[in-house]
Amino acid sequence: MIIDMHAHIADLRALDGLQHQPPSAASLVARLDDEGIDRAAVLPWPACPEAVTFPSLFTPHPDIVGQLRDAARYPERLILFGNADPRWGGNAADTDYAWLLERFVEMGCVGMGEVSACIPFDDPRTVNLFRQCGQWDLPVTIESTREGPRWERYGFIDVPGLPHLERLLQLAPETTIIGHGPGFWADMGDGPDGPARYPYPPGPITEEGAVPRLLRRYPRLYADLSAGSGYTAITRDEAFGVAFLAEFQDKLLFGTDDCHAADEVERTPQLGHLRALRNAGRLSQTAYDKITYRNALRIMPRYRIGSGTSADGR
Repeated sequence: MIIDMHAHIADLRALDGLQHQPPSAASLVARLDDEGIDRAAVLPWPACPEAVTFPSLFTPHPDIVGQLRDAARYPERLILFGNADPRWGGNAADTDYAWLLERFVEMGCVGMGEVSACIPFDDPRTVNLFRQCGQWDLPVTIESTREGPRWERYGFIDVPGLPHLERLLQLAPETTIIGHGPGFWADMGDGPDGPARYPYPPGPITEEGAVPRLLRRYPRLYADLSAGSGYTAITRDEAFGVAFLAEFQDKLLFGTDDCHAADEVERTPQLGHLRALRNAGRLSQTAYDKITYRNALRIMPRYRIGSGTSADGR
């Protein structure tokens, strides 16, 4: 079995990328078939105003609930995640998200994400939402950016060393948090250009960064290998990447973050890379299985394969 823990069926196109086709639930399933992937977690988008693109407003399912209902037509293939912005419900640090999280669970959601508000990881509003997600047994996938002149337009904000993320991990210890995004993976390790070179530090890793350290220290922190940020992190230094996959085989999740329809040629190479390492004997079959599906099943206690839960809770 292979589970893609980071998939979308939203229109994430910028105005200079309108030649691409946004994915739907049907085209996502077609891509899974083409790549030999059994299931995918659908992360509805956008949840924060910073991530809204103009084309996304004119798609058949521009909202979170509409995307979940579309994905729920394929209960044997697609796994539902809800999403929320910590500033919703009054933009306060004591907002009660119980009503919203209960509705998501009734719809069949087994996680949340990718949560991406452009505020610090340890902002009291962030901590409040994440704590409540943990109380509902919902793992949270994050998007991340890095403080400085080259901010992305969305994502939780941190600085080199990820001190704000570490503080969130300390303040919400009951919550499973799945690291993702340039601001997270830039701290894979130090090198000639340093971790402050954002968003994709290149070259050899001479000293490990905050990501390995935090994965060791905090049992509820995981990381998905999706997108260019995840792929770069495990391939920029081949030997370091192989050792990283082996050491953290219990904390890593395969994902793609492909944002185009099935007929697109631009696809992330993570699965091919993992297969090549396994076939060459550089990644054990046990580690490969953990990264490609076993870890995913373990951190989603609400997910039951073959449950057939619909978007209306049936």
